Amino acid sequence: MMGLRLKSIDLKGAVAKGRAAERRIVSMLTIAVREDTKPYVPYVTGALRSSAEVASVPDAGKLIYDTPYARAQYYGLPNKTWPGTKMQWFEESLAANKAKWERMANEEARRV
Repeated sequence: MMGLRLKSIDLKGAVAKGRAAERRIVSMLTIAVREDTKPYVPYVTGALRSSAEVASVPDAGKLIYDTPYARAQYYGLPNKTWPGTKMQWFEESLAANKAKWERMANEEARRV
């Protein structure tokens, strides 16, 4: 199971306004992670990438790639990727986008 832990997000104000505000921030961040990670996800037919749009639960902060071969692609089929995509695509995206995600979450928390 992959997880995203961002240490520098201040949710105190959002938490004080309730679970709805917290869910809004988590949902916004989950959708941003999904979109920013798309270019790293292997693509042949598009089923793996699009499965994240259907199976994920943004309000719960769950980004799910739901195809029978998602796990194998993520952990062990390096010769089965499309040019520019990666195995362990989440880690690649995290390395490239973590600061952006933290900034987005903090901006949203301040708006709430």
